[in-house]
Amino acid sequence: MKRILLLSVLSLLVVSSCKKKEYNPSTVVTASFPKITFTTKYYSIGVGTVRPVVQATAYDSFYKQSCKLITVDSAINTFVPGFYTGTVWAQNQYGYVTYGTYYVAVTNVSSSMDLSGHWIQSPTNDSISTNVVKLANGLYTSDNVNGVNIYTDAADIVKDYFVVTGNTTIAFASGNTGTLSYVALPGVSSMSYSTPTGSVVFSR
Repeated sequence: MKRILLLSVLSLLVVSSCKKKEYNPSTVVTASFPKITFTTKYYSIGVGTVRPVVQATAYDSFYKQSCKLITVDSAINTFVPGFYTGTVWAQNQYGYVTYGTYYVAVTNVSSSMDLSGHWIQSPTNDSISTNVVKLANGLYTSDNVNGVNIYTDAADIVKDYFVVTGNTTIAFASGNTGTLSYVALPGVSSMSYSTPTGSVVFSR
């Protein structure tokens, strides 16, 4: 009887010790997010060609670990000229995730086209100027393509990326589309675009 009682007590101790291990609290970790570093965020591809291979890395400096980078580019339609964005994301060993955005122009315009530079709106009574920067073939950014006079300027585009999708077409990151006119002659350059709600003309 004593032997049976002793075995019962030992069994209870074993079960009890197992339960204690089972309910140990989780390890506390410091919140840290990977940093995504792009070699370039801006890409240009020809219509009907393959999607770009994104050049970027991800690293968590707190935990000193490189993280795998996942590219999400399903929204990029390589058969339709236009402006597209894609997403990359990285996750560290504790599940903290960072996202990054890259930009893609799908266009067949000539690489010789260059709209970059300082432009002044015509007529000049609006005193509006814009700095256009070429990021990739057909892909640009501008710090002001709309201005302040809502009666003479095209609507709802102030600071934006835009893509020249063809010799006479243009697409903005905001979703607006329109027509483009660009003249580059010795000593004379002009650029204009029109949307359904207005037109803007620049010269330099």
